[in-house]
Amino acid sequence: MSPTNTFRRRNRVALLALAIPLLLPTFSAAQDAERRKGFSVEIESPKNQDVVFGRTKIAARVRIADPADVDRVEFLIGDTVVFVDREPPYETVHDFGEVPKSWVIRAIAWHKEGVRVSDAVVTRKIEVAYFEEVNRVILWATAIDRDDRFVSGLGPDDFRILENGKEQALTDFSAEDRPVTMAILLDTSGSMKDRMKEVHAAAGSFVDTLRPEDRALVIAFDDKVFLLQDFTADHAPLKEAIESTEPIGATAIYDALHAAFRKLKGIQGRKAIVLLSDGDDTSSQFGYDRVLEEAKAQNVLIYGIGLGVGLLDTGRKNVLKEFSDVTGGRAFFVKEAAELGGVYQRIADELKKQYFLAYSTANKTWDGRWIPVEVESRRPGVEVRARRGFFAVRAAAAAQP
Repeated sequence: MSPTNTFRRRNRVALLALAIPLLLPTFSAAQDAERRKGFSVEIESPKNQDVVFGRTKIAARVRIADPADVDRVEFLIGDTVVFVDREPPYETVHDFGEVPKSWVIRAIAWHKEGVRVSDAVVTRKIEVAYFEEVNRVILWATAIDRDDRFVSGLGPDDFRILENGKEQALTDFSAEDRPVTMAILLDTSGSMKDRMKEVHAAAGSFVDTLRPEDRALVIAFDDKVFLLQDFTADHAPLKEAIESTEPIGATAIYDALHAAFRKLKGIQGRKAIVLLSDGDDTSSQFGYDRVLEEAKAQNVLIYGIGLGVGLLDTGRKNVLKEFSDVTGGRAFFVKEAAELGGVYQRIADELKKQYFLAYSTANKTWDGRWIPVEVESRRPGVEVRARRGFFAVRAAAAAQP
């Protein structure tokens, strides 16, 4: 192992370290005041006496001298723990139902030495007689012909958008050439041992296709998830991070996707995840259904690459295809690592040949349900890929850009 690789393995930043929540221990009033000094938590969203219903974000801010001393933040509705977060930003999304009620929302921040601090807000009960909101639905679409070639030069009249089966009027359209914010996810489990040289070369070449205005990060995953390089437009540190990866351990695909969603959340514009894996998920602490819901809630294109996939490997094919299809991306399956260069190049080309579409949904019921969307081409022989829908949540609580 080279000195550079040794350094990176010892210093990469763990993105995910979950534990099973334990029963809350009790503390006396004589807790160590020095450890608590300057340590506090504040619920920033929702505010006290806010009206909440449907899928709503709960966010807390922790103040502490050394952020690394925070063990976890627990979110409670009443006396029930609904989520435990071990890394900032400390937040979750909770479905409060269709009727606004009075809820006690608490956040408890735990110091690594056992001290805890808390904050609470109370929401208002109210009968909603009328609520009006305009929600702009943004779609990135890729058009291909029967020979799988990109179709350029299309105009707004060449597309048809259906929401719940009803045609919608486009409010904005353009050929997309704006920047992309990218998460490059690399499987570094033990089964990748004989393929890392090809992976390094192919992923490194993919980085070279990024334009000066594009940004990317690199995440590696085995049985844990690591941030090797945070967002940057500089190709050199991205390629260095890719080349530092070494195969070891099991495979945590869902945890890696969850970590990527957290990093991409709140970033405006086009966002994409390029995920390479050669195996099924064997060690994630987040489940398939949970992470698929995150994929559907965020407007992030997912490109899944299945390496070493055989004809009978339907399970892995279905998983990668579902994540890719529901977000408007695409899944690729190759038998040999030598084929990866062509796949990465195809993804790079697609991101440069997309269309931007937007419309205002007529939906007025913000109850968190999934609203299906279809994008079709009016031109014969042209197929269009775009995300399949969105969750009906209020704009202030939505996870979409």
